[in-house]
Amino acid sequence: MLDTFQMPRIGEFLIAEGQLTRDGLEEALDWQVLYGGRIGTNLLELQLTEEADLAHALGKQLGAEVAFGDLQVDPAVLGLVPAHVAARQEIVPWVLDKRRLKVLCVEIKVEDFDRLSYKIGRTCVPVIAPEFRVFQLLRVHYGAMRQMRALDFGVVPQEGRAERRRKKSEEQGPPPPSGPELIDESAFNDIYQQMMAGRAAQSDQPMPAAKMPAMSWTHGISTRAAPPILARVQEPEVLEELPDDAILGEATPWPARDAGADEAPVAPAADAEELTTPAVAESWPQEPTPPPPVETPLDFKQALQALSGVTDRDEIAHIVLRASRSKAARALLLQVQGGVALGWDGLGEGMQDGAARRVAMALADESAFSLVVKTRSHFIGPLQRTESNIRFLATLGKKVPKSSAIFPILHRGRVSHMLYLDNGHKEQAPTDVGEMLILSQRISQRVEQLVRER
Repeated sequence: MLDTFQMPRIGEFLIAEGQLTRDGLEEALDWQVLYGGRIGTNLLELQLTEEADLAHALGKQLGAEVAFGDLQVDPAVLGLVPAHVAARQEIVPWVLDKRRLKVLCVEIKVEDFDRLSYKIGRTCVPVIAPEFRVFQLLRVHYGAMRQMRALDFGVVPQEGRAERRRKKSEEQGPPPPSGPELIDESAFNDIYQQMMAGRAAQSDQPMPAAKMPAMSWTHGISTRAAPPILARVQEPEVLEELPDDAILGEATPWPARDAGADEAPVAPAADAEELTTPAVAESWPQEPTPPPPVETPLDFKQALQALSGVTDRDEIAHIVLRASRSKAARALLLQVQGGVALGWDGLGEGMQDGAARRVAMALADESAFSLVVKTRSHFIGPLQRTESNIRFLATLGKKVPKSSAIFPILHRGRVSHMLYLDNGHKEQAPTDVGEMLILSQRISQRVEQLVRER
């Protein structure tokens, strides 16, 4: 689960540079146990270090050029790397510099870059960027889904930090006031649509290139603040596409958006003579497909036994989902961060092709999900007809149950995750929830143990 050799090393480097405290590193490592990702992502999410400081530290550590901020990709080079290669290696071709192709990445694997250079027919130069920036670009330009984070929505998680703030206050005086923990629903929907629009735009036609002011660079760091990367905003889900008799209440319609209004400038295309190398997507050999994970349902005793020796957070999630499938037709795990609930993993109807990771909901408004977070108690009943619930069900294939079950998973007294269950379209949720309540408690205990062991 944690790269115990490389991941803390960048934290130690930042501490030595005076850009991070020891307590901050410990907090980020605990956060990483809960939510995964690289340690840098967790440091940025908790605002324990600055993105520029993290990028410079990564560059010094790895001896590479770095980039950060709202990075603009030259659309002319995207076709040089097939989508499946970009997603597998977590790389994004960035810009052509004479005969060299600069490639954004989160780590440097020499053999992969040598192979990439051979396939493309030009030298590929790795440029290190923060993990969440590369993931954003993979979503927009290649339709590759990666775990969304509170960081993607500009939300600073505050939960679970009260004790550290209290100690810091006693030592240094009161901390500066923090921003609101919950993101406004309309602002959340706007950001979410922008993130997901890249997939729709990619399937229609390439985004047009637009001229952009010249950029100056110092050691690979842009000295100009670029506008956010936005693809065309796709139209919101039409309420009538979901059965009217399956969820209760009414919803206000989402505001209409101009589909072309939010297109952002991108880097100017490279000269045509520099791109004489043919696109290689058609000739690039496909990697063998890894075997699918085991999805056989587990009964209660099997699940408890399997959880006892697990040390990987993704494996814990998979055991929980397999146990849930013995009770329900569909199961989804969500992460709760800074007032947002983000899909992590799922099994069952509508959960194919990474659908779980397209789920995102703000918890600012009243809903079954926000109720579970506030009360730390489970919920069984129908989902109301709200924008976020409709988008949630539409993301999972427009299969609308008559009722659903939602269970909290606690970490240090707060809800860190939620488990969602239903039995499919127009079916009632399972009501024999005793074993699921016990299982959710065991998950909490296992996560607590992982944090202590870390």
